Amino acid sequence: MKEVQFPKAPVQLNDEEISTELASIDIPDIVVPDYGKPLLERRMRCRLLECRPGGTIAIHSHENRPAILYVLEGTGVEHTNQSKDPVNWKAGDCFSEYNDVEHWVKNTSDKNPLKVLTFDLLDDGPKPDSSDCGSGC
Repeated sequence: MKEVQFPKAPVQLNDEEISTELASIDIPDIVVPDYGKPLLERRMRCRLLECRPGGTIAIHSHENRPAILYVLEGTGVEHTNQSKDPVNWKAGDCFSEYNDVEHWVKNTSDKNPLKVLTFDLLDDGPKPDSSDCGSGC
């Protein structure tokens, strides 16, 4: 995987539109586990994830669920196996999560929800351990 800096510089599309790339995943970089459906057999899902004030988005893995996340509102602290230091989240932040990423997020506000728009390539097939899927369902 090559390291790409985000956000990229804004691009003028026409007189009325500017486009800024916030995050991306190069499809060839995604490693599908042996039990996972091929990427072309999955559905792309968009959902709004809301974590109550002081709450936690449970620990989960993106091993079989590549995703791009966009923080709409609120603040949080992410704890991930990709960094020894916690990662602060705030409105406007965007992250790509895939392969061996495992993480959980604590809403740092005691008054406001943390709202995250997520786009993922969902594998609706059987899971190796379906007893608990945390926030990944």
